[in-house]
Amino acid sequence: MTTAGRESRRGPLADVRVLDLTRVLAGPFATLALADLGAEVIKVEGPDAPDYTRSIPPFVGQVSHYFLSANRGKKGVSLDLKTEAGRAVALRLAMTSDVVVENFRPGVLARLGLDFEALSRRRPDIILCSLSGFGQGTTLAHKASVDTVVQALSGAMSVNGERGGPPTKLGLPMGDLAGSMWAVVGVLAALHGRERTGRGCHVDVSLLDGLVSQLSYLAQLYLVSGQSPGPVGSNHHTVPAYGRYAVRDGHLVLAAQMDGFWHAFCEAAGRPELAVDPRFRSVADRRERYAEVESLVTEIMLTRSQAEWERVLDEFDVPHAPVLSVGEALEQPHVRERDLVRELEQPGSGTVRVVGPAVRFNGFPEPGLEPAPALGQHTREVLKDVLGMADAEVDRLLSQGAVGELNPGSP
Repeated sequence: MTTAGRESRRGPLADVRVLDLTRVLAGPFATLALADLGAEVIKVEGPDAPDYTRSIPPFVGQVSHYFLSANRGKKGVSLDLKTEAGRAVALRLAMTSDVVVENFRPGVLARLGLDFEALSRRRPDIILCSLSGFGQGTTLAHKASVDTVVQALSGAMSVNGERGGPPTKLGLPMGDLAGSMWAVVGVLAALHGRERTGRGCHVDVSLLDGLVSQLSYLAQLYLVSGQSPGPVGSNHHTVPAYGRYAVRDGHLVLAAQMDGFWHAFCEAAGRPELAVDPRFRSVADRRERYAEVESLVTEIMLTRSQAEWERVLDEFDVPHAPVLSVGEALEQPHVRERDLVRELEQPGSGTVRVVGPAVRFNGFPEPGLEPAPALGQHTREVLKDVLGMADAEVDRLLSQGAVGELNPGSP
């Protein structure tokens, strides 16, 4: 990044430039996280093939809610990678970047002349991060993949839903988001490794691998028992007194699975004898009597209202929570206190509220929130400031259709 670029950015990654060749969610969410950490992210879209999410309603003024959620804080450059001149500009941008992130199907980047072999031959310290459904060079590498495909093949869908019910898609798009977060981890590790060795690397992230890794103890449960866990609704697969329970006027989440929390819950419930009952004394004891414990807890929870339970469970320090809607979650006092929902000025939309970064760093100035780019909004700026092109050269590329720039009224 140029000295001016470093001085204008803030955060731990203020000296890092990322060329973003991604679209839809898995890739853009990863590069959004890098932008939130301070990196300069240059998002590339085709003049006639913008990111699909720009078209998804509802719109905030001229901008799709979906596109805004994953692309704020980036610079927008429009390049036609089907043209030789457009590919040449992309290659030049890659050579000025620390990291290139892409989520084409495996093989596409090589056809564009932007694969790791081509990039590292010109710049050995380049980091390329590839997100794909099934990774590079696998049997399934060229199979079409979206979030639900990954959820199905990972086993995640099989453990979601009510006990005895059909497999159910997770409400969050975790097939994409798990891969996004592993991509960020991979990029950060690669940047650290480059500091030590001076060499770049190709970070290969499979969305399926990412979600399989997040099966966590459920995977280990199968590996030690040979039995695949199924859906258990809001309960826990292995220990009781953990889940969503009906109360007199609604529902409450309770987590009294550990010995200390179980004993505190029994006191809070006015049933101290259950804490010393040899049938329920330890986690292992309660696991052996899973159905019996669940029946007891269900019966006890129905004896009070939500407000009464919240008061007494707070008093005895037992983990619990009401089940909030998305809107209630975003408006709750904790979210306001942490400044998670913020305002920014989005051209064509006015003042909009967005979810801000989840990670804070004491000792680094926090990057300010910037709007999502319009299609081609920063093409001329980036080509001039980053690549040193003169206006005449940019105009020539525009006339050839190799690049595009913002048109009035573009979303």
